[in-house]
Amino acid sequence: MSSEISISVSDVSKCYHVYERPRDRLLQMLTRGRKQFFKEFWALRDISFEIKKGEVIGIVGRNGSGKSTLLQLICGTLNQSSGEVNTVGRVAALLELGSGFNPEFTGRENVFLNGAILGLSRQEIASKMDRILAFAEIGDFIDQPVKTYSSGMYVRLAFAIQANIDPDILIVDEALAVGDAYFTHRCMLRFEQLRERGTTILFVSHDATAVRALCEKCIWLENGRMVAFDTASKVVDRYLTALFGYEQADTVNEEPVAALEDDSAPVAARDGLELRIPNIDQRIGDGKYSIIGVSLYDEKMSPIQAITHGSRVILRFSIRNQSMEGGGKLIAGYIFRTQKGIELASTHSDVEKVPITIEEIGSIVTVTFAVDLPLLHPGSYAFSPTVAYRTELGDINMADRVENAIVFMVSSVKQIHAMMNLPTSVSVMNTPA
Repeated sequence: MSSEISISVSDVSKCYHVYERPRDRLLQMLTRGRKQFFKEFWALRDISFEIKKGEVIGIVGRNGSGKSTLLQLICGTLNQSSGEVNTVGRVAALLELGSGFNPEFTGRENVFLNGAILGLSRQEIASKMDRILAFAEIGDFIDQPVKTYSSGMYVRLAFAIQANIDPDILIVDEALAVGDAYFTHRCMLRFEQLRERGTTILFVSHDATAVRALCEKCIWLENGRMVAFDTASKVVDRYLTALFGYEQADTVNEEPVAALEDDSAPVAARDGLELRIPNIDQRIGDGKYSIIGVSLYDEKMSPIQAITHGSRVILRFSIRNQSMEGGGKLIAGYIFRTQKGIELASTHSDVEKVPITIEEIGSIVTVTFAVDLPLLHPGSYAFSPTVAYRTELGDINMADRVENAIVFMVSSVKQIHAMMNLPTSVSVMNTPA
């Protein structure tokens, strides 16, 4: 294994034997494998990947997809049925609420217990105790049995231990879901600090925004198999598409554009329309209405690929009715993302209280959004235009969303250290000594 690799998983599978009745387990032992009294359940099948030192990797998937099984194999608390798992350095894991805690021990005693399990001496644990207690912030409860703790106190102490022993690999499985907002912010800051010092982090969460914001890459598991291992933004988009049952309509744009560019089409029907989509990372929706073109302009309606932050941009896209009866009520909007896929902003016509209707099949409506950009950190940003529609029952269905259709650069005239600069006024009052 390369010196740059922190975790290596090669052709790993995990099979469980499921017995319908307790006596079948005994019969299996007595027959010594000559007859099978169990059913095979493959929690994982043929999983392979490598993770470099210092990478932050998300893992997404439905419940039962094999996420927790994979993490337990990496931690060494489970043995694989086949394949090979290798890790480099100390592994700290927060897999289940209170896992590794003795409920009869006090919080302080459990700190020493967990530290010993992770290979630390009593002196090393004692030297880190103040830092752990300050992070957990559970006060005098540290000397009470953990069976008296709330779920929030459990996870605060558990995460404080795992994140403050300076692990080489940190694994977190949905444990932060029970923490309050303040504690979650502290955990995210600690993740950043660990990443800067070179800790490899595996982060399992159903929070798509957190995965996009925290992780560089993402693994998607489905029915025990790895569906994708790519940049976090791309994998999360694909996963959400499958999760909510949307179709991927990568070619939905071809037919409308061809029809509109036909010389026999009336000239008036082509004026003011958008007929080109610069980028298509992915398309989501049932295709009953489709986005046929999208452009980004400055205030003078000149196309732009780069602009100074704080400017106004004009996002315009055209939508064609592909198959719905006339009079459909549309909802058009956009998602604004950073290069890492973090969603900074979004809106749609319902929020802005602008009704949109479209007539018979083949008709087109063009929607324009005037967007005042905040003072953004210099870099690459993207708009993803979206169109949905209301059914007769009032439900909202996704028709088409083009991920990262418009990608453009933002330059800076003001020094910005974070993601953006909020409009701020500063006043100063001097008080004589």
